Amino acid sequence: MSTDTSVHDGATEPEPDEPPSPSLARHGDFNKLWLGQAISAFGSEITTLALPLTAIIYLQASATQLGIMSMLRELAFLGPMLFFGVLVDRMRRRPLMVTADLGRFLLIGMIPVLAFLDSLTMIALYVAAFGIGCLSVIFDLAYRSYLPGIVSREQLMAGNSRLQATDSLSQITGPGLAGVLVQLMRAPFALAVDAVSFLVSAVSIMAVRKKEPPIERAPEDLGRGWRGVFADIGAGLKITLRHPVIRALAGNSATFNFFSVLMLTLFVLYATREFNLSPAALGAIFAAFGVGGLLGAMSLGTLLGKLGYGRLLIFVYILAVVPIMAIPVVDGPPLVAGILFGVIHFIVGFGIVGSNIAEMTLRQLIVPQNILGRVNASFRFLIGGLVPIAALIAGLLGDGIGLRATLVVTAVGIPLSLVWLIASPIPRLRTVEDAERVAS
Repeated sequence: MSTDTSVHDGATEPEPDEPPSPSLARHGDFNKLWLGQAISAFGSEITTLALPLTAIIYLQASATQLGIMSMLRELAFLGPMLFFGVLVDRMRRRPLMVTADLGRFLLIGMIPVLAFLDSLTMIALYVAAFGIGCLSVIFDLAYRSYLPGIVSREQLMAGNSRLQATDSLSQITGPGLAGVLVQLMRAPFALAVDAVSFLVSAVSIMAVRKKEPPIERAPEDLGRGWRGVFADIGAGLKITLRHPVIRALAGNSATFNFFSVLMLTLFVLYATREFNLSPAALGAIFAAFGVGGLLGAMSLGTLLGKLGYGRLLIFVYILAVVPIMAIPVVDGPPLVAGILFGVIHFIVGFGIVGSNIAEMTLRQLIVPQNILGRVNASFRFLIGGLVPIAALIAGLLGDGIGLRATLVVTAVGIPLSLVWLIASPIPRLRTVEDAERVAS
C-alpha cells in the first residue's frame, strides 16, 4: 500500500458487479506468507491446550497458578500492544514475523527440554506464557500490516479471507490435534511438535522474495527517545479515534465485544444448567461456529462483487447480530436446544468472521501503510479494553438477576453496535476508490 492513500497502484478499479479480487493462486509471496501464518495458527491452537495441560498434569498446578499463567499470556493485549504497534511501524515487518516465530520456537521448545531434565517449574511456564503472548501479538500485528505491501489493493479482501479461513480451520481442528498429541506424547513433550511448527513457519516467511521498502522517518522524529515512542502511540490512537470510518469500526467492535463477552461468559453455564447439554454437545456447538466462519471466509469474494465493501460489511454483520438475539428464547428438550444453538453459532460464525475480514480490509485500504501497525494496535487495544470488565459484570448480573435475564440484556445490547456502522460513511463505500476518497 502506498503511504499516499490518494494514489492508485496502477490497477484499474473494478466495477462493483465485477470480480474485484484477482486470483492469488499463483502469487508465490502471498502463498509463502499464507503458509507461514497457517502453520503459526495451528501451532498456537496446540499451545492453547498443551500449555495449561502441562501445568495441570505434569506440575499439578492449582487454579490460582493457572489463572496467573493465563493472565500473563493475555497481558500483551493490554498496554504492551500499543508499544508493539510502534515496533511494527518502525521496523520491517517480515523480519519481525520471523523473529516472533523463532522466539516462540525457543520458548516453547525449552518446556519439553526442561521436562526431560526434570527441571520444569511453574516459573518457567509463567515466563513462557508471557513471552508467547507478546510474540504472538507482534506476529499478528506484523502480518496484518505486511499484507498490503505484497498484494494489490484489489487482492486485499481475497488475501484476508484466506488468512482468516486458516484461522477458522485451525480453531476447528487444532484442539483435536492438540488432544491427540497430548494423549500420545504427554503434555510437555507434545509442545515439541508445536515448537517445530513455528520453526517451519519462520522458514516459509523467510522465503518471501519481495523486498520491503526502507522505513521512512522524518528527521525530527529521530533521537526523541521515549517521547518519540509515546508520540507514535498517540498518532495511532488519534487516527483511530478521529477518522470517521476507523472510529465507527472501533465503536462497533467495542460495543459488540462488551455485550458478546457478557453472553460468552455465561453461555456454557446456561446451556449446561438449563438444558443439561453434555461437553460433547457443547464442543459440537462451538465447532459449528468454526465451520460457519470457514464458509464465511470462503464466500466473501462473491459477495463483495455484488454488494461492495460497505454494504458487504453491514450484511455479514447483521448475520452475526440477529441470531445472537435468539439465544435467550431457545427452548425445548436438550436435543432440540443443542441443534438450535448449533445453527445459531454456525450463522454467527459466518457473520463474525466475514465482518472481521471486511473490517480489516477497510482498515488496510484507508490507513497509510507507514502507520498501519500503530492503528491496528490502537484499534485492538480500544476494543479489548472492556473485555475484563464485561466478564466481571457478567458474573455479577448472572448471580443477581439470573442467567436468562442476563442473556436478554445482551440480546438487547448487541444490536446497538450496528448504529456505529449505519451512522458512518461505511454504507457508501462500494469500491477501493471510494475507500481511498474517504482517506484523502
